Amino acid sequence: MALLTFLTDFGTSDYYVAAVKGTILRLAPGRQIVDISHEVPSGDIATGAFLLSASAPWFPEGTVHLAVVDPGVGSRRRILAARTGAGWLVLPDNGLITLLHLRGAVRSIRSVEKTDVFLSGPGQTFHGRDRFAPMAAWLLRGERAEELGPEISDPVLLPLETPRREPGSVSGQVVHVDRYGNLITDIQADWLPEGPCRAEVAGRFVTLRAGHYAEIPDGETAMIPGSLGTVELSLKGEDLARSWIVERGASVRITWM
Repeated sequence: MALLTFLTDFGTSDYYVAAVKGTILRLAPGRQIVDISHEVPSGDIATGAFLLSASAPWFPEGTVHLAVVDPGVGSRRRILAARTGAGWLVLPDNGLITLLHLRGAVRSIRSVEKTDVFLSGPGQTFHGRDRFAPMAAWLLRGERAEELGPEISDPVLLPLETPRREPGSVSGQVVHVDRYGNLITDIQADWLPEGPCRAEVAGRFVTLRAGHYAEIPDGETAMIPGSLGTVELSLKGEDLARSWIVERGASVRITWM
């Protein structure tokens, strides 16, 4: 039985999440829906792209991933159905696909032009329910993806800077701040040599290294290899992002002798 994951910036205080789920379950009865998150900041495509790329690879083959962070709803932006090595992505063509695309997880992308799949809604403000949900249900039922529309090779991608490696240093950025205030970077942990290193961000620095959170002394900040294989900066028992006043996008530089 195909699974559906669901990622949005809808929040949970309105009817939006329930309406989309109800539409999917009506059109593809009996499927299981797994929520990734509905707390993406409103219109924050970069955060949506990060959460999608961090979670999608862990699901079984055949999973359909529905991601709706869509500040351009109702506009002429395309709607995409993308084939990955293990399933499908259903999402607006606004950059949500960026990280999975750059990592080589996307095998093909179709621009959806089969409008008879869509539902006729009373307005153009809820494509999550009226367009994305029926398209996801189409894939969940095992219908022919080729009928959705032509393949494309020019998806919209976010203008991301990639980490830079130089002799004795590596530079990157904070790509996510989790709910604990940990600073998750895009710097691969295995790029760091063994021994002393110094990480600098927002005018602050840290030299302590640890293998996991419990190894960090109370009140201390350390570099650790995170669950995504990248360097994280963490303050034991406190919110490091708030303490250091650091947001996503902050530059990070790690140096060593």
